[in-house]
Amino acid sequence: MKFYLAGQTNFGNRGCEALIRTVISTLSERFDNSSFFVPATHPEADARQWPEMAGYRAKFVKANTLPSTIKWWNRAIRLAPWIKPFWEPSYGLSNFAARDMVDCDAILMMGGDMISLDYGPGSLFIVSGFMDAAARAGYPTMLFAASVSPFNDPVFERYMVRHLKRYAVITLRETESLTYLHHLGLDNAVLVADPAFRLEPEVVELMPPFDQPQAALGFNISPVIEESWRRAGNTGNLVEECVAFLSKVLAETNLNVGLIPHVEPLDGSLFNSDASILECILAGLGGPSPRLALVQKGFNAAQLKYLIGRCRYFMGGRTHATIAAWSQCLPTVSFAYSTKAYGLNRDLFGTLDFVLKTPQIARDSLWRAFQELRERENSIRSLLVERIPERKRKASLSADVLARHLNQ
Repeated sequence: MKFYLAGQTNFGNRGCEALIRTVISTLSERFDNSSFFVPATHPEADARQWPEMAGYRAKFVKANTLPSTIKWWNRAIRLAPWIKPFWEPSYGLSNFAARDMVDCDAILMMGGDMISLDYGPGSLFIVSGFMDAAARAGYPTMLFAASVSPFNDPVFERYMVRHLKRYAVITLRETESLTYLHHLGLDNAVLVADPAFRLEPEVVELMPPFDQPQAALGFNISPVIEESWRRAGNTGNLVEECVAFLSKVLAETNLNVGLIPHVEPLDGSLFNSDASILECILAGLGGPSPRLALVQKGFNAAQLKYLIGRCRYFMGGRTHATIAAWSQCLPTVSFAYSTKAYGLNRDLFGTLDFVLKTPQIARDSLWRAFQELRERENSIRSLLVERIPERKRKASLSADVLARHLNQ
């Protein structure tokens, strides 16, 4: 069986890397003699992140580029929003993508939350247009273990209902997305769990503060969170709020603090770089010390999971950083800017007690959320010990759903 993993472009996002690793390993277990095509903008850099990938008969191929149709459409709707109901952008497969797909048994849309407006309409219609083109070309398409946020735009929602109906198979990683698709009248979806719950940690040499087990608060925040925080109307400085909170953690507890970037471009750019904002927080805290450190660049997804697992608590905005924490039974606070954080928390805990909405992030709310983790630490750990094995089992269900569709 041959599979094309669409939606992937690079392993700078360690969440994307975690998904590709676990999806490939899971499908390899389910399908004999399987092989995989993984789009990449910088294949040499990605290959260094996961040297074992070739052993799964997986290879990098050229990533999809921005179609001119989407570029001009995106500009047009910004200037004249009234044209949206009259112009749904579409495009055909590029020659290189069509060549790579030849003889593929299915085209899988990865990425977790690509079918959403979280990253703007241009991003949404690039990925949806690519999958629609693949479906028109006759390939079975699958939305793989995804979250689908409400589109909050009746025109885009109408377009996306048509798009979602074109998938042969849809699996969703949390109930909120499933409920939304049912609301839209779609019944071709199955509830699973995120494949990254199955990612195995990779041991690395430990540096302070991770050299002491369960002695640190792991902390992650991202430019996506900062942008969402500002769009909500906050006029202060998010870095200053985080610095004030973490200063209090260091002053009033015995915990160390580990600043953990989970998205770090492999080409050295600062675009969407967690380290760029965490470095500002580190500077605001007076720089590194035996009790405070920023994880340096170069770690892969499995190695970062190992470092997260050395913490006692975790607070973060990157979804797969929180999945890395939950799957190792760490009490965790999620900084939420979209459906995925709410859905994953509600399914795992039955509550949103451990979710901090992005617009509400401030020094005092961070401290209250942190105190909630400390006060309920034992019950949270017990609940995770009980429920994580089921999440890991469900993380393999997408492969079973696909196998049934392909009559394997």
